[in-house]
Amino acid sequence: MRVLVVCCVLVLLAPAAAAAQQQNTPVVGGGSFANAPLVEPGAYRDTLLPGERLFYGIKMEAGQKLHVTAQLDIEQGTLDSDIASAFSVGIETPLREVEVLDLVDDDISGNSSITAGANADKIDFVSTPVLAASGARDGTGNYRGPGTWYVSLYLSSTEEEPARVEVPVNFSLDVQGSPQPDASPEPTPGKAAAAPSDDDSGDDGGGPSLVAVVGVGLVGVLVGLALGALLGRRSRPRPA
Repeated sequence: MRVLVVCCVLVLLAPAAAAAQQQNTPVVGGGSFANAPLVEPGAYRDTLLPGERLFYGIKMEAGQKLHVTAQLDIEQGTLDSDIASAFSVGIETPLREVEVLDLVDDDISGNSSITAGANADKIDFVSTPVLAASGARDGTGNYRGPGTWYVSLYLSSTEEEPARVEVPVNFSLDVQGSPQPDASPEPTPGKAAAAPSDDDSGDDGGGPSLVAVVGVGLVGVLVGLALGALLGRRSRPRPA
């Protein structure tokens, strides 16, 4: 009976998946943060297995928002609850911290970002703006500054061994707003300028250095001592 149900689901999903292939760019999500593909704003398609979570990375700067839409590409009521129990979208920060409800600034579809049920309900929301790096450092809680943010798609199942049915999903990511400057950026480390010393404070750049003057004077003293010794030897009276 399970095999018959799965076969029926695949037949019903095929026409919808074929239509989606003509519209959205195919992409293969990563099973973890480490292998999540970095994508540009656009419309994409992928497939989800029951119990599978896929990750996608997208760059965002301070002041920008992320508009996310996601929907299983199936007919309403065609996915049995024994195969998949819910479909959800998650957002993770550049530090890979999970943000869900409190990151939604505008819930367009009314389905939030957590779940839209197991069928063809649509998730459509806009996130809160990304904070400047200084604000993210000074704030409490999860980091919400610029960097690579992550979107995850999850098809949950209550079965210990869910059926391996590839369910097509369409989603789009749109970065809204222009990057905003940081009002309190961190100072850029640089080489400190050397302070002038007392020895060269009056140097106009054209005279000899102190070391050169001392060296010349020392040589003069040595030469004088040598000449004095020589002259003294010559002036000593001979013995009778």
